[in-house]
Amino acid sequence: MTKFSFVSSAAAVFLMTGNTTAFLQSASLNNHASSNLSPLFVSFKSTKSSEPIPQTTDVIVIGSGLAGLSCASLLSHNSVPTVVLESHDAIGGATHTWERRGFHFESGPSLYSGFSIDKSPNPLKNIFQIIGVEPEWITYDRWGTVLPNGKKFAAKIGPEEFGDVLDEHGGEGAKEEFEALMKRMGPLSDAAQALTSMALREDAGAVVTLLRYPRELVDTLKQGQALNDPFKNIMDEMDIKNDFVKNWLDMLCFLLQGLPAAGTMNAVMAYMLADWYRPGVTLDFPKGGSGAIADALARAVEKDTNGRVCVNCHVEEILVTDGKASGVKLSDGTIIKATKAVVSNADPFITKKLLSKARDAGLTSDECNDYMDQLTNTNDETGGIPNLKSFIHIHAGIDATGLPPVASANFPTQWAVVRDWDAPEGVESPRNIVLCSMPSLIDPSLAPEGKHVLHAYVPATEPYEWWKDLDRTSDEYLKKKEEAADFLWSAIEEYVPNARDRAVPGTVQIGTPLTHERFLRRSNGAYGPRVEAGKHTLPGHKISGLEGLLLCGDFTFPGIGVPATAASGAITANNLLSVQQHWSMLDKIKLPDRK
Repeated sequence: MTKFSFVSSAAAVFLMTGNTTAFLQSASLNNHASSNLSPLFVSFKSTKSSEPIPQTTDVIVIGSGLAGLSCASLLSHNSVPTVVLESHDAIGGATHTWERRGFHFESGPSLYSGFSIDKSPNPLKNIFQIIGVEPEWITYDRWGTVLPNGKKFAAKIGPEEFGDVLDEHGGEGAKEEFEALMKRMGPLSDAAQALTSMALREDAGAVVTLLRYPRELVDTLKQGQALNDPFKNIMDEMDIKNDFVKNWLDMLCFLLQGLPAAGTMNAVMAYMLADWYRPGVTLDFPKGGSGAIADALARAVEKDTNGRVCVNCHVEEILVTDGKASGVKLSDGTIIKATKAVVSNADPFITKKLLSKARDAGLTSDECNDYMDQLTNTNDETGGIPNLKSFIHIHAGIDATGLPPVASANFPTQWAVVRDWDAPEGVESPRNIVLCSMPSLIDPSLAPEGKHVLHAYVPATEPYEWWKDLDRTSDEYLKKKEEAADFLWSAIEEYVPNARDRAVPGTVQIGTPLTHERFLRRSNGAYGPRVEAGKHTLPGHKISGLEGLLLCGDFTFPGIGVPATAASGAITANNLLSVQQHWSMLDKIKLPDRK
């Protein structure tokens, strides 16, 4: 899933419990290469920064991305001594924030839901309920779209205004097809939202935690494989013929999972359709920006006496002793030992590198080596999972003179621009879809008075191959960045007239695939794995053949996006906690009432 991600707990449960026998056995984006400037603002300030890093702890978490911080905050909540080691000077991974010339910038994500309500299926909301720390949420209800024919709309999410959109842009039969599809998806939607992913763990204790929700578990298992089948199968079954409806659903699939309908799981769309098109639904935004999420999780880590979040701590090596991950070595030579586990929130490619010295020394088993080799195999023909493409971003502060002061149907906070429904690779075609955000419209604190802050990007459609051999100091690289800025500005100007002319000097920042690779430590700048429904399955969180090493994040189950990565972090924490501790956490979460 991409930045519009919703995770299906039901799909998670089915994939993890489908084979019951096996189950029971078992840096900163603003540091763009063109400027090499350091972030001028870091929100989280450790209350323990003056204290030395512990030489020994129970759990080490490598990386302070959303999954790593989610895992660490739950462990600290249970008084498990935990140290988070972040390579950069700002925490949060893809949710980190920075400030320049009074403008507040964030690398993403850009869209959230399920946080402002008390009873929510969103696993990150549930984590906040457990740890007792949470950002303040701002609500809004419009999301804009610019179609290839130049027409645009910014209807409220929910069923009330979308019917009018279907009539205007889809024409005859569009509303009827969409309503019939929603009815067909009803049982799948119920199952997709039935069972919380917070109940999952990867050991026999899951029998206890899952059976806490017996009705929900039965409802999930009833839908079985259907939750994991491609959504395109449902579209074919319903004989969706209306071009607007087909294109709209394909775009939603892509924004959710980075794939068109043919590769997107039913569970993902079932969850999203039920969530976005229910009466009274709103979108949420963390006051102060996405960094407020990382800040809340980090503060929860340090609430425990033995919890630490340390920046500028680059892990160079995972240490292995007697077939177990026993700690890490930092780039300055510091060794930190872990008595219980090492959790890597780095992607599998980097994790494999961190194990390379142990592997070369013969300290890792053949089983572990084979597992890591397969985990980093991107060749589809040999059973690997290819990577998604990368991103191009632009961040800028602009003069807001003459612009509306608040968001509206004519001037939305966020919008998508689609250039060609019939492009060669469809919605996956390079630079075909641009997502734009102006969060200062709903949170004025993000920009100086009389100004706005902008962010636009292509969601996982930029080929890394276009950039990989370029010298970041070369004229060719700078020229390509300017070309990228031009088409991003064009998308912004669909709603903000003369936006590039309004840019405040010193605020325009362009991120490329090399930026993602360099500062977010994304191998090949990739957003994540390209997991096709019915074809690929993401691994769990335990490393086969190496005790004490776990992975969390978007390359592990249940996948890409905010709720999914939060769920991954929670499942990893559950694996390291007793069933009793896990059960006590479930006591604290508030889930939607069942019909």
